[in-house]
Amino acid sequence: MTETATGDTRVLEEAGGLEQVRAPAWETKYELGENPEDFAHMVCCRDLDWRKAICGYVEENPTIMHHSHNICTMCVETAESMGVVVGERQCPIDDQPCPPDEEVDRMIEERTSRA
Repeated sequence: MTETATGDTRVLEEAGGLEQVRAPAWETKYELGENPEDFAHMVCCRDLDWRKAICGYVEENPTIMHHSHNICTMCVETAESMGVVVGERQCPIDDQPCPPDEEVDRMIEERTSRA
């Protein structure tokens, strides 16, 4: 199990289980943000919820952004404190390689489509 900077040893799988109780992630549709100047938090792409940021902030109505120039400093610091350099495509949560961009893009498309 990965320990976060706050000492919390729960993994994101627990958050995913809670999401299935509220509404399955595949039924949840998020807005797609297009303004790279908007402030953004980092989330783990494997997390079913995508509401809890790496820094611990929880967004009730998240907007998914492909790119942002303004990323939460606490998210970056938390990831780095977990041994991951942002941009190296290594997950700070499960210490596994991040999926390819194409896979992440597919996940974003599924979560933002209104079909």
